[in-house]
Amino acid sequence: MAFIDRQSLIGQSWRETSRLAAVMAVVLSGLCLLVYATLANALRPTRAVHAGLERLAAGDLSARLPDFDLAELSTVGKVFNQLAGGLETTLAERNALTRQLIAVQDEERRHLARELHDEFGQCLAAISAVAACAGQTAQLECPALAPECQSIARTAAHMMDVLRGALLRLRPPDVEELGLAASLKSLVAGWNARCGGRTHFSIELAGEFDTLGRDFAISLFRIAQEAITNAAKHAQASRVALSLRVQESIEADQTAHVELAVEDNGKAGAGLAATSGLGLLGMRERIAALGGCLSMETSRLGGLFLRAQIPVPPDVTRRGETRDAA
Repeated sequence: MAFIDRQSLIGQSWRETSRLAAVMAVVLSGLCLLVYATLANALRPTRAVHAGLERLAAGDLSARLPDFDLAELSTVGKVFNQLAGGLETTLAERNALTRQLIAVQDEERRHLARELHDEFGQCLAAISAVAACAGQTAQLECPALAPECQSIARTAAHMMDVLRGALLRLRPPDVEELGLAASLKSLVAGWNARCGGRTHFSIELAGEFDTLGRDFAISLFRIAQEAITNAAKHAQASRVALSLRVQESIEADQTAHVELAVEDNGKAGAGLAATSGLGLLGMRERIAALGGCLSMETSRLGGLFLRAQIPVPPDVTRRGETRDAA
């Protein structure tokens, strides 16, 4: 009988212990959930800090942190906002200075083009006229000098062709009068004529460019000019394709942008090796001054794929239109 009572007591003790353990488990689970909820609520502002840091790392200098209840996080937020504001101001000042330098550079190019045209152009024309006159005289009085006169005329003609190419690079067609699309088509046609079939240049235009501002259109032309020149000089490609598209904004709070791309089937390594050249440096400066970004990678053709995305000034209105030309 005593043995039975001891077994009953042991069983009852285990049952009580099990119930107590279950109650303790429920209480501990509740405490864990309460602690977790408390910590999650306390650390919730760190998510905003993390999101702000990611935006800042991605180049969005307009990122700002809200005010936090916790004093330490509030101090972090104030320092973050001051840093982001300082970087935004510095970048805006740098872009403004770059735009001024580019404007001075373009004006210097136009001045140099006028000097070359007025001085060297006139001198070469005079040399060609004198060589032709001397050649005619040599045919009558001293035939042995005729080949030398013809050689002088050929050299002057070659120098004139080189001068025309330099003038075209220094002073492009009047984009304001011809329009950006016509100027780019003329640029591509000039490269096709210059390469004599060794490299085929094509162009694809999508969007309405006539309403773009003069300075913005000239900058786009200069960027395309530098990109094509880089491909022609370094890629050793048989095909170079230029595309320029106006991407309309989908939402009202988004800014429309222009996408400019140049793709070739040449030596990607040679093109990438030229990224530190003055041409690519000038492109980067122009694109950065316009608030855009430039990327370079190996193209699907095995060459270099260069793409620039530039926001369109907000005061510009466009109408969608697609044009293709080869």
